[in-house]
Amino acid sequence: MSFSQKSLDTIRKNFDAVQPVLPTYLHLLVSALLPIYAGAHASLTRPSSAAKPAKSKREALKDNAAEDDLEDEVESQIEGLAASDAIWLPALAGCTLGGLYVIIKWLEDPALLNKVLNWYFAIFGTYGVAKMLKDSLDNVISFIFPERYFFANQIWVVNGFKRIALSQSDSSCSRPSPFPGRLSTIPLPESLSRFVWTLRYPHSTLCIRTNLHRRRKAHFHITPTTIISSILALSVVLYYNLVSRPWYLTNILGFAFAYNALQLISPSTSWTGTLILGSLFLYDIYFVFYTPLMVTVATQLDIPAKLLFPRPSDVDSAKQQLSMLGLGDVVLPGMMIGFALRLDLYMHYLRKQTTTSLPCDTFPKAISEEELQGASESNTAKPSSRKTSISTSSDSDLLTPSTDDIVNSTSAEPPTEHTSDSQITKPQFRRATGNWGNRFWTSSSDTAIQGVRFDKPYFHASLSGYVVGMLMTLGIMQVTGHAQPALFYLVPCVLGAFWGRALIRREVKEVWSFDEGEEKAEDAAKKDAKEKAEKEKAGTMETKQMEELKEDNEKAKTDSKAEIDQTERGMAKHDSKRRKADSDVFEMTLKIGFTRSKSLKNCTISQKPTLKRRRKERNVLKEKLLQHGKDEEGHIEDA
Repeated sequence: MSFSQKSLDTIRKNFDAVQPVLPTYLHLLVSALLPIYAGAHASLTRPSSAAKPAKSKREALKDNAAEDDLEDEVESQIEGLAASDAIWLPALAGCTLGGLYVIIKWLEDPALLNKVLNWYFAIFGTYGVAKMLKDSLDNVISFIFPERYFFANQIWVVNGFKRIALSQSDSSCSRPSPFPGRLSTIPLPESLSRFVWTLRYPHSTLCIRTNLHRRRKAHFHITPTTIISSILALSVVLYYNLVSRPWYLTNILGFAFAYNALQLISPSTSWTGTLILGSLFLYDIYFVFYTPLMVTVATQLDIPAKLLFPRPSDVDSAKQQLSMLGLGDVVLPGMMIGFALRLDLYMHYLRKQTTTSLPCDTFPKAISEEELQGASESNTAKPSSRKTSISTSSDSDLLTPSTDDIVNSTSAEPPTEHTSDSQITKPQFRRATGNWGNRFWTSSSDTAIQGVRFDKPYFHASLSGYVVGMLMTLGIMQVTGHAQPALFYLVPCVLGAFWGRALIRREVKEVWSFDEGEEKAEDAAKKDAKEKAEKEKAGTMETKQMEELKEDNEKAKTDSKAEIDQTERGMAKHDSKRRKADSDVFEMTLKIGFTRSKSLKNCTISQKPTLKRRRKERNVLKEKLLQHGKDEEGHIEDA
């Protein structure tokens, strides 16, 4: 038998041996790639090489059509890993692994430990599964109800407030159907159309804004999909902890943890990611090959920190056999793959930046020593009103890119940066996450979804390296029949593909200098400066209001004092008039009494009616005098 024949027989035997587990390995590979791909794309935010969108949120919500023009309100929550984490991560992981191993050996039966850890993971699993299901539902709904679609050689933009679809080229053309494409030609009753529009835009979004740890802001948008996904997530977690733990529910929780972890943790620089993966590479080798800790903990603990895959069982075994992949083998290389994708987005906008040379007359001319000395002497004689200013060229003198890519001057952040002799114009950022339904229903010429389409050389290279490393792991495991440390093969393949791509494209310097942490630090500094300016402005306004209030109080006190003085003068005047009236009445009473006594002595019987008449007149006069005194008192009180 020739050598070639022996080789073919060996290959045939190995293929016959591996053929039953090929579906398992394919399942494992797809399950590992799915959270990496989804989590990396979900972590995309505006890079520092792009300018903020010029369109305000209110305008975009008004027409409800350019959702892709809106910048993500929620800032990136990715926690950047530093170089020191290359030491701390393996150390903490080793301590945790050793502690779990000791507890397992001490308990002998890890059932209690499994129950405690599963309820611990349930807290985070509910949020993780809810977020993953919500994003999945939103993507599915975007295929049914896209914001934009192409039909009849036109791009139609859906306006949820007016409940119509407007033509992008001609705003006078509209379509009342809530469905996209050819589905919009289906005639619908008015009641059914209103019902579908209500399903499409239920107008029941609740936004909760909180400040976490003084500085970090969290925004929670509660929508119908949020409620549905939360109910489903809670059902999954409760079933997993209270009823049964099938392998597919374990994988769902594992997908959720990996998907959310890739949006929360990432290296800040390329060399930091290389250093961290290198240290974990050595960690994996040691604990798999030289200690029983890793294999014992992974096989004894039944927690959603791994992915399980059913494999063909032996004939004599009634129990289903499962292959296992730890979440660390997904998340740790996935961090570098997600970083590569964000690097691609950064390089995409960096290549679209334009540099314009400023004219020479925009800079101040050099001043000689004689002029400087003369100016200083003249300044000592008297203050000079002459000022030197730097003027920039007008917009017509600059090279202006297209309006689809460049932010106008009303942008929230200036899209230009000035250097010593040039001006850098940043392209406008287009939201790079989501838009799957819009991409499906629109043509490739739609500029509104161009942010989703960009070259991804580093992402594709890193992902290809991950696939090669995983295939090597599975192949060697099949040949040797022993568990293999996946990071032993994944780390060299991912890092080799990443840096090899940079070397081929001659962008090693740009890749090495890219720093997400520095960009976030600058954004945080700008944000802090803005908040400080707002606080100072608010303090100045408050001080001004306090001074105005103090002046108003002093003025009110002065006016009140004047009114009191005027009232006291009126009361004194009233008292003097009253005393004078009382004196007049007293004198008149004495006079009347004296006249009465004299008359009584001299009167006769015939004069008695006359006396009665006089007595009546005196009484009337007395009443008039008393009434006159009361009227004067009333006027004083009114005053």
